[in-house]
Amino acid sequence: MRVSQLAATLLAVVGNAAFAKPAQPRDTVSAKYCDASTDICYSEFISPEKIAYRFAIPDNATAGNFDILLQIVAPKTVGWAGLAWGGVMVNNPLLVAWPYQSTIIVSSRKASARTYPQVSNDVSYKVLAGSGTNATHWTLNALAQGASAWGITKLDPKSSAVPFAYAQSASPPTNPADAASRFSMHQSKGKWSHDLASGRIANFTSAVEQLFKTEEEAK
Repeated sequence: MRVSQLAATLLAVVGNAAFAKPAQPRDTVSAKYCDASTDICYSEFISPEKIAYRFAIPDNATAGNFDILLQIVAPKTVGWAGLAWGGVMVNNPLLVAWPYQSTIIVSSRKASARTYPQVSNDVSYKVLAGSGTNATHWTLNALAQGASAWGITKLDPKSSAVPFAYAQSASPPTNPADAASRFSMHQSKGKWSHDLASGRIANFTSAVEQLFKTEEEAK
C-alpha cells in the first residue's frame, strides 16, 4: 500500500534546561502543569507515548473567540506528533509538528474526508520562544489563532470535557524542512476529554507578549 493511502487514516480517531520539563506518564486525564521557565500554567494531557499536550487560554475567554497557547513536549524518538482539535480527523483543524535540526516545524492541516490531510490556512500557528530540541526531547511553544471555532463548532473555555485526539510516528516527514511535507501513517493514536477550563490564566496576554519578545530578541 502506498504511503499516501496509509497516511489517509492519519488521526482517524484523532498525535537543555531552558526547555519545558519532559513528560511523565499519566492516565488519560488532564491536569495542571506550570512551566517554571515562563511562569505559564497549562492544562495538560500526557499520552501513553509520553507526549505532553498543554493548553493555556485567557481567563476571560468566551466560546469560540479566543487564542490558545499550545505546548507540545515529545521524546526525541517521536518523528512527528499530531493533534486533532475536536477529537476527530474529518472537518476539524489538524496540527502536525516535528523537529528539524534545532528548530520545530508546525503544519496546519485539514481533511474533508478520510483522505490525506492537506495544508490549510484555517488555523495559524506562531512558533514562540522555548521551542527547540535537546538531548532527550523536542518542545513546541506556539500561539494558535483560529483554533477555538470552525464551521458550527465553538470550543467552550469553561468546559472540563473538550474532545481532542492525537497521533504520532517515529518516522520523520519526507522533507522535514518544509511545513507542507508529506508524512507517513501514524504508529499510535488516541482520544481524550480535556479540562480546558483549568487552562485559563490571568496573565495570558502578558505571557504571549513576553514569548513574542523573547523570540524576536533571539533572532
